[in-house]
Amino acid sequence: MAALEDSSAGRVIGALVSPVRTFRSLAERPTWGVALAVLLVISTLVGVLANKRVDPNDVRQSVQQRMEKSGQQVTPEQLDRAMTMTAKISAVTLWLIPIFVAVAYLVIALLFFGAFRFFGGSEISYRSSFATAVHAFMPGMVAALLTLPVILTHDHLKLKEVQGGNLLASNVGAFAPDSVGPAVRALLTSLDFFSIWTLILLVIGYKATAKVSTANAATVAVVLWALYVGFKVGIAALFG
Repeated sequence: MAALEDSSAGRVIGALVSPVRTFRSLAERPTWGVALAVLLVISTLVGVLANKRVDPNDVRQSVQQRMEKSGQQVTPEQLDRAMTMTAKISAVTLWLIPIFVAVAYLVIALLFFGAFRFFGGSEISYRSSFATAVHAFMPGMVAALLTLPVILTHDHLKLKEVQGGNLLASNVGAFAPDSVGPAVRALLTSLDFFSIWTLILLVIGYKATAKVSTANAATVAVVLWALYVGFKVGIAALFG
């Protein structure tokens, strides 16, 4: 019987249940097509379904608050026009989710590629880096599959829960009081079970594919993750 890591489809599951063997196999023969396709499909499905179930009253209130923050005196007619425009923009951007997700993985792979090539002394190729990245993010597939029942069993979802990624309540931010500020909430939502799982897989994966020590792989992964969290918190502090 063929091992999971022997096929592209098997590696999708192998990255979760047998990561050491799977990433060693990726180091020898990097593949990424099936893993990327799975992530794109599930991300788009969850994004579209969640958006369709967002409470329209929450959206209307959010749009009104943004307009009032800009100093406008909001009339019902202006709010209706803004809602119409928001709906049109959302209808277009929803189907751009696969592009956004693919670009995100390309950038992540590039960052790891650059870090290991220029600071870690590795000879890893970009293809190997990309293959490692998409397979290390397979916990996102698990999170998405667990989120689907939550979405489908609710007629309406709160806008803040959808935007904050708290539908699954897998991060500390999901249990924070409403009085917590945007920056602190952004930090707390980063302390997520699936994010930590992904971080561990990134360390295991790049140790194998970049052929570096565990310490080097962990340093690069943690530093890049910390920079991402810092950027996320900074954006929330400025625009939250």
